[in-house]
Amino acid sequence: MDFPAIFSSFLRILFMVLLVMDPIGIIPQFLSVTAHCDAQARKSIILKAVIIAGFVLAFFTLTGKILLGFFGIKPGAFYISGGILFFMIAFGMIYSKPRGMARSVPGDQKLADAEDEDKAGVSVALFPLAIPLISGPGLLTVIIMFVSRDENWFLSVATLTPALFIGLVAAYVVLRSSILLLRYFGSMGIFIMEKIMGLILAGFAVEFIYEGLMALNIISP
Repeated sequence: MDFPAIFSSFLRILFMVLLVMDPIGIIPQFLSVTAHCDAQARKSIILKAVIIAGFVLAFFTLTGKILLGFFGIKPGAFYISGGILFFMIAFGMIYSKPRGMARSVPGDQKLADAEDEDKAGVSVALFPLAIPLISGPGLLTVIIMFVSRDENWFLSVATLTPALFIGLVAAYVVLRSSILLLRYFGSMGIFIMEKIMGLILAGFAVEFIYEGLMALNIISP
C-alpha cells in the first residue's frame, strides 16, 4: 500500500468534507431555529442532529456506488454534476448577504410544556439541522463521488469514514460553541470566513468538472 498517497487522499477528502459541511456557516441558522431553547435543550438538539446526520452519511457511504450502478450513472457524469453543484454552493457562499438571526437571545424563553419541548427538539434536530444543514446534498454528493471511483471500494470507505467522523465532531463542537464563536468573531467575522471557504470550494468544483470530462473522454489529460 502507498501510505503517503492514502494519507494525501484522506487529507483531501477531509478538507472537502469540512468545506462542504461548513459548520461555521451553520451557526446563524442554528441560533435562529433554537432561539426559544435553553442551553440544555440546545445541547440535546445538537447531539440528536449529529447522530441523525451520521446515520444518513453512513447510509450513502455504504450504498453510494450501488445507487450509481442502479441508475446507470457513470462516475464521470456524476463528477461533472457534482462539480456544478459545488460551484453553485460556492457561488452562494461568496455572494451571500449576512444572514439575520432571531432577535431573541437563545435561552431567554422556555417552552411551556416539556413534552412539546422534546418534540420541537427532535423536529429541529431532524430539519433543518441534520438535513440539510449538516448532511446536505453537497456532502452526499462528495460521498457518492468518492466511493464511486475505480479504486478499491473498501479502501475508499475506510478513508472516507474517519473524514466524515471528524467532520461530524467538528460540527458538534462548533455548534456547542456557537454563541462563544459568535461573540468572539462576530457576525462579520463568520461572514468573511464563509467567503474564503467559498473561494476554495469553487476551485474544487472546477477540478471535479475537469476530472469528469477526462473520465468521459471528452477532453484529453
